[in-house]
Amino acid sequence: HRCFRPSGLISTREPREPREHPHRQHMLTPLLPRLGPAMRSSPLRAGPVTLAAPELLLLADGGGALSSTADELAGSLFGASLFPWLAMLYWLKHPTVGAPPGVKFGLTFLLAFVFGSIPAAIGAGALFGVSLADADWLHGSAESLLAITNCVVVFGFRDAIDVEEKGVRAPADEASLRAAATALGSLSALSAVAVFASGGASVHTPWLGGIGNAPAGLWPAEPSNALSMPTWFIHTSSLVEWLVAMGLAWRYADAVAQPRWRGVTWGMLRLVS
Repeated sequence: HRCFRPSGLISTREPREPREHPHRQHMLTPLLPRLGPAMRSSPLRAGPVTLAAPELLLLADGGGALSSTADELAGSLFGASLFPWLAMLYWLKHPTVGAPPGVKFGLTFLLAFVFGSIPAAIGAGALFGVSLADADWLHGSAESLLAITNCVVVFGFRDAIDVEEKGVRAPADEASLRAAATALGSLSALSAVAVFASGGASVHTPWLGGIGNAPAGLWPAEPSNALSMPTWFIHTSSLVEWLVAMGLAWRYADAVAQPRWRGVTWGMLRLVS
């Protein structure tokens, strides 16, 4: 017999077994091998689960597989972005561009961040099985190279503006910026090497000893990817430095009467994210 419900006509007979379509594959089916361990302990295992709705499996895994796929995609895009950056550096150093020497060196020094992040990311995965963002001491040391880059770019634009607007000699020429960046970059690398050489490195070993961290026990429990205060400081400072550099690039366009330098500001805007 049949009965009526507000949602429509529903049969009381036992539902038929779902038909299998071997030739059809759900878009999320490739993620299923990663979700096997999660499903064995998941409450969803109590009922029948078919490939027709593998989104349920992602819920059981807490989005871990999707996050892993996003990390892999981000790594691929990170490597691919090197080629347009090299093309930009070639344009920047062309004699007709007239880029400030400090700016040219600063944006070139970003390659130190790129090539420093690669072994740091490999180490985070090989030693702890996590992404670079979750290994505090590796994360902080790599991120500090980006902060150094941004500082050099800021000083390069500032000194060039002073020369154009005030006619004063740049207090920080390219040679001094090179020396300072090289010294600070070496200290950043040594900070990671020292933690590794200590023999007691763990995934949450705080960078620089966790200077300024909140007292232990202030919160009942911290998330697994909690970062130390020095690492958070480096994150914030690198963002602020880049925003300042964007404003100085706009001012430099006015100082040298070359509106095309404003396009550099617009190009830098997308990197804020």
